[in-house]
Formats: sequence, structure tokens, C-alpha cells
Amino acid sequence: MKIIVAVLVAVVLGLLVGRASAPPSSSPKAVSPSPGPTRESVGVGVGFARTRQGAVLAAGSYQQAFADTAILRGGELQRRVEVVATPAFAPTMLKANEPGTARLASSGFGDDLRAGVKSAFFGVPVSYRLISFTPRRAVVQIWGFTLLGNVSSVEPTAFFGLARTVLVWMDGDWKIADTRASFGPTPRLASSRPGAEGLSLVELTRELHRYGVAP
Repeated sequence: MKIIVAVLVAVVLGLLVGRASAPPSSSPKAVSPSPGPTRESVGVGVGFARTRQGAVLAAGSYQQAFADTAILRGGELQRRVEVVATPAFAPTMLKANEPGTARLASSGFGDDLRAGVKSAFFGVPVSYRLISFTPRRAVVQIWGFTLLGNVSSVEPTAFFGLARTVLVWMDGDWKIADTRASFGPTPRLASSRPGAEGLSLVELTRELHRYGVAP
């Protein structure tokens, strides 16, 4: 499977103070605009700031959109590609990802998913690097893993990979102009201890919320 994904999630904590409780000499502080995403389109977070932070978050969000059971539905892969990629790159990106998506949809994992078996399919970031940035073009490299499995016939497996994505600013948002992915490097496991507290990996992915820290 050629799709390598990762996601970075912005976590913002705020405190609102009423005018009545504020000291007379206090003045309102400027609030930085959200780096994004600010909205959603066909299941993909979009609307990112034209900043370094916005570009990094866009790269992660777009990659996450392709580690989702939704892409196994007919036409969904194309719809998501058209949202995140430039018109020039979209056909190339779709052609590169269609075979892997089709294989996954027709595999035992796809069969179990359609039968209602509890399944996990998502990406987790480990680290990123902003290789270059201008207000018109950014290059982001992300290392992370894709987790795939279910509680029936597909044992949960993590596929580590490195993705390099070129983004360009177009129509008020970052768009993928090129992306390359490869497997690895894959860390070795230090032990083979069983899961904690009797919970399986798939159960944990369904019950716990994933989170991250904005760059």
C-alpha cells in the first residue's frame, strides 16, 4: 500500500475575561488567527493560514484524509484528491493511489469493513521538518505511521513511512503540487509485552481520542 499518512492537530487553550472584571488600565490583546483548518470539505480539513504553521498543518491534514475507511467507498478517493491537490497534479495523484485503494477495498479488510467489523485505519505523526517556505510555496517532510487492522481477520499493523509534500498557495489555501512517499525507517520493538489493562489495540483506537501539538 503506497499511501503514507500523518496528521498534526492544533491545540489551542483560551481564557475569556469580561470587561467588568478587567483592570481599568488593561487593554485587549491581539489574538493570532487560527492556522487551520477552519472548515471541512468532503471530509477533509481545509482553510489553512498562509504561514509556516499553516503549511505544516495542511500537509498533515491532507495526508490524514487518505488514511480513512471513507476512501474505500466508490468515488471518495477522487473527491478528496480534487479538494487537496492542484488541478495539474490531481490526475497524477489519483492515478498513483487508485491501485492501492482498490486492493485494500477488495481485500479481507475491505470485506470485513463492509460487514460491520470494528476496524482501525488512520495515520499518526511522529515528527516533521519544514524544508522550505515562502508565502507561495512550502515543502514539508513528515515521518509517521499508518495503522490498519480489525478485530476479526486482520491483525493490527503499523506501516512506518516518510512523506515529502510540496504545497503551493492557490485559491486562498494550500494545495498539493507534488508528494512522494516511501516506507520506513521502521523502529524495532524493544519487547513483545501484551497490551495494558486487557485492552486490544483496536479497542483503544475506538475509545481514545488522538491529539497532537501544533508546530
